[in-house]
Order: sequence, then C-alpha cells, then structure tokens
Amino acid sequence: MRNLLTSALLVALIPATTHAQGNPFRAKLKGLPTYTVEYSYGGDMTGTGKSSSGDDRFASAETRTGKFFGKQTTTSTWSMTDADFIWSADLEKKTGMKSVNPLPSMAKAYDDLDRDGKARFTANMKEMMQFVTRAFPGMPFDGEKKGTRTYAGESCDLTEMGAFSFCTMKSAPIVLYSAGSFMCVNFEQTATSVRRSSDASLFQVPADVKWTENLDRARADSGARAFIGQFASQAMTDSIAKAKSEMAAKSGNAGSGQQQMTPEQQKQMCDALKNFSISTAFNNAMKNALNQAKNDAINGAVEGAANKVRRGLGGLIKRP
Repeated sequence: MRNLLTSALLVALIPATTHAQGNPFRAKLKGLPTYTVEYSYGGDMTGTGKSSSGDDRFASAETRTGKFFGKQTTTSTWSMTDADFIWSADLEKKTGMKSVNPLPSMAKAYDDLDRDGKARFTANMKEMMQFVTRAFPGMPFDGEKKGTRTYAGESCDLTEMGAFSFCTMKSAPIVLYSAGSFMCVNFEQTATSVRRSSDASLFQVPADVKWTENLDRARADSGARAFIGQFASQAMTDSIAKAKSEMAAKSGNAGSGQQQMTPEQQKQMCDALKNFSISTAFNNAMKNALNQAKNDAINGAVEGAANKVRRGLGGLIKRP
C-alpha cells in the first residue's frame, strides 16, 4: 500500500494538462533519457549520491552522514525501479525489499474508470495534494518560478515551494538541485556531474543483501483497483471537502494571537533538537527510576525494621 500511495502522489504532481492527455500512470519508465548524475549533499548532511536511467530502468545509490537526535548516523541505500519491480536496500544493514511495481496495475485500474470517474480522480488527487501541503505554511501547490540556474554545466529551471526548492533540467525531467528543511533538518543535493550515458554498475542488484520479496501480483492488482476506485469516488470528494471545511473552521478559531518564533529562537530550538539524544535521555530516565526504586526499597526496609522495633517495644511495655 505504501508503494501505491507514493506512486499516486508522485503522479499527482504532474500538471493537470498532462492528466487530460491520457493515463497518468501508463509507461512512466518509457522514454526516460539515458543519463547518469552524481550529487553531493550539504546542509545538515554530508555525502555523495548517484542516479542513472536507461533501458527503461531507473536506479540510485547514496551515502549520507548527519546528526539526528544527538547521534551521528550514516546511511547507505540503493534502489532500482523497472516496469515490473521495485528494489530498495539498506546497504549498511544488508537488507532489502523487492516488491511489485504498482504503476502498471494502477494504469489498468485507471483505464477501467468511466469518464466521470477519471475526472473525479484527477480532481481528488489535486485537492488532496493541496490539502496536504497546507501542513507547510506558505507552500503553494504549483510552486513559484525563480528563474534559471546552472549546475554541472547544465541549465535548469528553479521552482520554490515554501521551504523547498527544485531545479529541473530544461531538456529532461532530471533534478540537478534540491534543498529544503523538514523537522529541523536542512538538506541540500547538488549535481556535480551529468553524463548522457547509463552507469551499468548501478543496475546490478547487490548480491550481499538479504531480500524480502512481496511479489503477489494478484494482490497488487486488487490493491490498485481499490486505491484508484477510492480516489475516483464521490465519497472521497465529500471526505476531502469535509476535512477542508473543518481545517478552515479551526484556522478561523485559532485567531491571530499565536506568537511566531523568531529565526534565532527557531535556530535554538532546532539545535537543541539535533543535540537531544534519545538514548541518553532514556538511559538517564532508567537510572533515575532504578535509583528511586532502590531508595524506596531501602526506605521501605528501614521503615519496616523501625515498625518491627516499635511493635517489639510496645509488646515489652505491655507485659507485666
């Protein structure tokens, strides 16, 4: 289901004019440009990455290091998508998942909709994306064009969506630069080289990974039909409209009295969050709890002994 949702939301980012021209899920891997792009990472993360396309396949690999919740963490991942399957692996843990690519099933499910269903699906997906992006204040759905940039000798069009920026090549759907901030984590990905050829090594499935397979195509077909049917339904239209109305009402009741943090206060909060160690906090909490329990036990034992002494003395006093 996660693959279904991810695929649907990615397709929803395509302008509505594209939807009108045909099935938004069909042959998304067909006709991709043959290329290889290498990246470097900045912001709160360092590292390198690479992506490549060719023979109707797309693959990427990256290694990044960053500080999250007081701990320096390095992640190394690899993924590949073709018309039939999606592979995704954690190269550090040597584990991965191979699953059915849901796009063909979703394309067929979309084809089976009637005209009204297709219209509702397009409208509902766009409304859903607009609704979701309201969680990021100031982020417009379509983004704002910010001119042209050049990375690795290639020209690209820069678009800003609130706290996020993307620069996409003019001649191909290749992102040369992306940056943003989410949950106090600043990220930046910049293309350092672009080649108009595929990297065959990137299409090799890692041999030392233990794969978990989810290849039930019948289940994928059933899930796709249910998902597409739901988003093409009047019930979904009504549900989104109700959610929007409730959000508008809450926003209206919130008033304008809420004080916004200054950039300095926000930085202090984010610095504290990045340096906050969950494991240290947990260990300290456990130590405090154990110490408290130990003290309670000692105090309880002392109190118990004192009571025994008092009872004993009381017994002696009562004797003639």
